[in-house]
Amino acid sequence: MKALIVSDVHSNLEAFTTVIGDAETQGGFDEIWSLGDLVGYGPDPAAVIDLLREHPHQAIVGNHDLASVGKLSLEAFNPYAAAANTWTSGALDEDRRQYLIEQPLILEIEEFTLAHGSPRDPIWEYVISARAAVASFNHFDTYWCLVGHSHVPFICRADAQRGAVFMNPPLGGGYDLGEERLIINPGSVGQPRDGDPTASYMIYDSDEESIAHYRVGYDIEATQRKMRTHGLPDFLIERLAQGR
Repeated sequence: MKALIVSDVHSNLEAFTTVIGDAETQGGFDEIWSLGDLVGYGPDPAAVIDLLREHPHQAIVGNHDLASVGKLSLEAFNPYAAAANTWTSGALDEDRRQYLIEQPLILEIEEFTLAHGSPRDPIWEYVISARAAVASFNHFDTYWCLVGHSHVPFICRADAQRGAVFMNPPLGGGYDLGEERLIINPGSVGQPRDGDPTASYMIYDSDEESIAHYRVGYDIEATQRKMRTHGLPDFLIERLAQGR
């Protein structure tokens, strides 16, 4: 079985469509695992939800998803994110809103635990430090945990001396998961923040017990044009080309 692992699509239809197409060229996939924040920031929330639902998939909910359907206060978001979530709320009909509401905060699939932020705090915590990673290792029972939220791809393994060690996932070839407990972030499809504006995703191969990381360019300008048409904040529009 092969799973296409995506996170933080953020209503970016061009990026999501390109990722699905690129994954097909990498041997295809049987289902999509979505790690939350399908919506927010970008211009196509309804179409992104529909595209995911066209494929066999398993999904969890993220903080922007919850804010866009009124299940999380906008007070905790910066003004740009709050404005985008307010616009997104008006762009979703009841069926799509209900779809987001029904997705769980945490999900276990085989030997994976899926959480948007972290298994300790799936809504807000960023796994970006050894301290957060060590705490996270104590909050899931499977071998491996998949997270999103930070928009930065990584593989993190427990380390007896340093607590946890973060690694950049190698591009292309598979990374053997082995029997180590790992926390893995596929990066962001729709708004990367590691200095590379190309869409980031991973594919899990259960036969090989490996994860492969991929980056693919998409039509950023098309997404930016639609964002301007909808009056979304300039800051959000400009950062797409910067990968920040």
